[in-house]
Amino acid sequence: MIITDLFQKVLLEPADKSTELLIVSGYAKASMADRHLEALAKDIKTEVVISLIYGMASVEGVSLSDHTMFKKLEDTAPLRCYYFAEPMPVHSKVYVWLINQTPYRAFVGSANYTQSGFFSNYSYKEVMAEVNPDMALDYYRLILESSLEIMHEDIEERVAIYNPIESPRNSDLTDKVNLTLVTRDGAPGRTSGLNWGQRANRDRNQAYIPISSDIAGKGFFPARTERFTVRTDDGFVFIAVVAQDGDKAIHSPESNDIIGKYFRDRLGVGSGAPVTRAHLDRYGRTDVTFYKIDDETYYMDFAVYDS
Repeated sequence: MIITDLFQKVLLEPADKSTELLIVSGYAKASMADRHLEALAKDIKTEVVISLIYGMASVEGVSLSDHTMFKKLEDTAPLRCYYFAEPMPVHSKVYVWLINQTPYRAFVGSANYTQSGFFSNYSYKEVMAEVNPDMALDYYRLILESSLEIMHEDIEERVAIYNPIESPRNSDLTDKVNLTLVTRDGAPGRTSGLNWGQRANRDRNQAYIPISSDIAGKGFFPARTERFTVRTDDGFVFIAVVAQDGDKAIHSPESNDIIGKYFRDRLGVGSGAPVTRAHLDRYGRTDVTFYKIDDETYYMDFAVYDS
């Protein structure tokens, strides 16, 4: 039985000899898939194709944030996602590694394909055990027969894609923080925050969202290295991570220009151009509000409301 280092032992080490992983998981998070894919590319340095079945989707649905991000990952990464679509849900957690389509190693246990399932700094204790890979592959294929690929034309008729927060001002979410986009002098930093890339030999669109010292490290955001999914008020979705000394910034690990391009689009600022206080004033806000949906999902509000 495996009780420590689950991520390393179950999701990384077998990739030394295998290039395909099949997963059945009761619950799954796009932030976990993003973190796993990056670790495989960095540590294993070979492309691993992951096929994921989200087992509880048929009865509990899938959040709009995760659904959107899963689709984005399918477009850019070796990931294929399926939602189980029959009335009786699948709560199993099965991980099957293949070599040339032949089952190589397999694991079952309590860990969902989420960061809370595979990393010990969360408040859950999980265990996994190695099992017969042929039997595990048979089970995966059985579940796949009743699953739909997430790009299937009927997916939203068979599986509920829900939005846990339509409008932050009309929601009952109270776990929230405001993050200012300006420094103490009242303007965006000249080479920090939204203007992080405004320096020599940098992509001028690079940016991060500053986290003030009274919020950093206080538990609202995940610990450093832990990915989380952010959905904005206008429907944009990206993967984020807390970064920098003192946990003072939110980065977009896929590329640090993602946040910068997003805000420049919202503010009507040209690509790569500096963001000024005048841009923010014209738009109507100098801060953003983050709402915590769960440990791996957040909503960022940058809308302008009538007073």
